[in-house]
Amino acid sequence: MPNQSIQRIANKHWRPLISTLYGLATLLEDTNMSDSGEITFSPNSAIDAAIKEMLPNFSPESQRRMQKAILYAKKAAEKQRDENTDAGARHIFREFIPASILNKNGFALEYERPIEGKRPDWLDDTARLILESYTYERGASSPFLVRVTAVITDKCNKYKEIIEANSLRFIVAVYLDFLTGMLLDECREDPKMFRPIFDANNPLWAILFFTETQVVRGRQNYGFFCVCKDSSFEAVPNWPFETVKLE
Repeated sequence: MPNQSIQRIANKHWRPLISTLYGLATLLEDTNMSDSGEITFSPNSAIDAAIKEMLPNFSPESQRRMQKAILYAKKAAEKQRDENTDAGARHIFREFIPASILNKNGFALEYERPIEGKRPDWLDDTARLILESYTYERGASSPFLVRVTAVITDKCNKYKEIIEANSLRFIVAVYLDFLTGMLLDECREDPKMFRPIFDANNPLWAILFFTETQVVRGRQNYGFFCVCKDSSFEAVPNWPFETVKLE
């Protein structure tokens, strides 16, 4: 058989197979798949289990985006091994927590679903909700209210036109890192301290604070406290969070 014929056969049959095998090997490496075929999302067994428990609360498309985001953050943290990349992985994991609670109560939040050229953390067309997340992280010198106000204002400005055009309720979920010393009870004791944030940001509907509480039977629990600009949350079916109104 002429050499050219052999080359054509090799191109037709073997190269696609080699390419497929290479792709599978890359997938196994990138996702850190175990011998049992199960993906490991975090070296922390409790976080890994929590992610796997939360994923079924979301659509297949959201699950795909969530897995991609957390695995990318995990890979970056393993490669760089510094505080910034580790914090990035923590932030993404915490984005999942309040959205998972809402979806378990009948909402349909989609992760990073495009809307008018932007990708908010979470969007629910049916409930008219848009949810963005922020971690009040350890290590910075600015006071709590200054940092939270600045972040929320930036997010409101980013999504203002989308919120108004689509009549969406805009929520910012703020995770309180326990090492910052800021407690959920402090938010409960004086919710009116957040009024200036609402006064300065008309698109803002609610701020949802949350943090770690106790561990029960090996599972990390979380506490939530929500501040809403008015009483409209009372008309939202299956709203799951302790909430106060400011009006």
